[in-house]
Amino acid sequence: MRVFLAAVVGVATSVALAGSAAAGTNAGGGRQSPRQAAVTLPWSGLSVGVNDDSGKSALRDWVYPVMSDEGLRLNTLTLTWDESEPLKILGRAELAVAVAAAQENGIATELDLYPLHSQAFTHGNRCKPSADPEACGDSARIAQFAAWTAQVANAFPSVHQFVVMNECNQPRFLNPQWNATGQNQSAAICGRALAAAYDELKAADRSNFIWGVGLSPRGNDAPHAASNSSTSPVKFLANLGAWFKAYANRTHRAAPLMDGFDFHPYPVPQSLPFATGYANPNDASIANLPRIYQAFYNAFVGSAQRTIGQQRGGGLPVSLNETGVQTASSGPAYFGSQTSATAAGGVLGPWATEAYQARWYVAMLNVVACDPNVRIVNIFHLLDEADLGGWQSGLYFADQKPKLSAAAVRGWIASTGARCHGPQLPWKPGSVLSLPTIDLSKVKLPTSTPVALPPAIALGAPAAPQLVATTSSLLADTASTTPVEMTPPADETPAGEAPPPPKESPAPDG
Repeated sequence: MRVFLAAVVGVATSVALAGSAAAGTNAGGGRQSPRQAAVTLPWSGLSVGVNDDSGKSALRDWVYPVMSDEGLRLNTLTLTWDESEPLKILGRAELAVAVAAAQENGIATELDLYPLHSQAFTHGNRCKPSADPEACGDSARIAQFAAWTAQVANAFPSVHQFVVMNECNQPRFLNPQWNATGQNQSAAICGRALAAAYDELKAADRSNFIWGVGLSPRGNDAPHAASNSSTSPVKFLANLGAWFKAYANRTHRAAPLMDGFDFHPYPVPQSLPFATGYANPNDASIANLPRIYQAFYNAFVGSAQRTIGQQRGGGLPVSLNETGVQTASSGPAYFGSQTSATAAGGVLGPWATEAYQARWYVAMLNVVACDPNVRIVNIFHLLDEADLGGWQSGLYFADQKPKLSAAAVRGWIASTGARCHGPQLPWKPGSVLSLPTIDLSKVKLPTSTPVALPPAIALGAPAAPQLVATTSSLLADTASTTPVEMTPPADETPAGEAPPPPKESPAPDG
């Protein structure tokens, strides 16, 4: 889970987009969506990186050289839109500095763009049911958000990868999830924002590559839960696809919603067996990705949105933009208390060791490298958050000393070239894919830690960061999970709906 500073940053990567038509203006005066086009990522195989906002701070002079030494080539950074200042790009100067620092070290970055407040598009309202696919959500604010994404792209023309929206199936990021009759409304609102931003970003530069949604790995599908009422990824995709088909039919949209699909396959609790993942068929970790592929196919087949899987013309690429497991970290570089050391969080005993984390990361990389659908995997954090109420899933401790996983990931990249060295795991729509049996205890680890690392950056004693927002609510995605470290702003809880509780204790089932 990300806690980020107010400064915002992004880095460039170039993406080829073949045959895309420039967006024009339709008869109604709005943006005309570009037609669907074949898209090609500018690399083959798997790109391994991190998702870490510490690259925006003074630590960038340590972060990017270390990433380069590790063999990591991509960092995702968060940029949020504040509806109270709809045209402002916060941290623009810092962003320019970070872009340069990353580029100097050969690191590409994508920007994750989404609203700062969960009720930016809803005002806390539960919509009345309607056959109109544009009836739910504030149309003016959705248009403002989309225009802002284009402004970001124009301000930093060397950046070409964007994730639009984040964990729309969670109330921390889109609230309320349900309409007045208890039916999902978050998918329609998220879809409207994604479609509008897609068109604006393509109008800014048709080589921009748009990853969609960034789904959380689980949800409770409980509209009346006392807390953390959320939507499982499988059911969210069904709602998103149904909305998109109705929207395309009404507006005659010929463009897709996204060029690639972004998913966050965290295991929560992290003691989940790696080989089996979630028992709930509507949730998914690494071992359960075919559930998500089938759900996406079922949702969008027959529409303008390309689907996932081996098929004529190629399947939609998949990015696993956030995943990770935590270690039990301590010492003077940290402050606060570890609140995930519960059955709900799983940061306990043998599941909280450096060795467990390292083996989990190597096993995960072995699986996704052989999955031709997955083109990006980002470990959530290069560097631990100093706040023990946050996330300690980094390859390095908060004092910049390497964990065993740093050497494990570096060794895996160096020895495999981030390519498959086992049986390929292709998935076709309608097929059943079983992963090879994986025993984490037998995953080999290096016997030494990385050497010749850049010197640590001294920042003084750790201090509580300015908590602005988070990019993942994975510890708050069900009513029975460990909540996240930051209570939402007061305006994020509509009347009559309980807010996500603080992280200190797991929330009861609703």
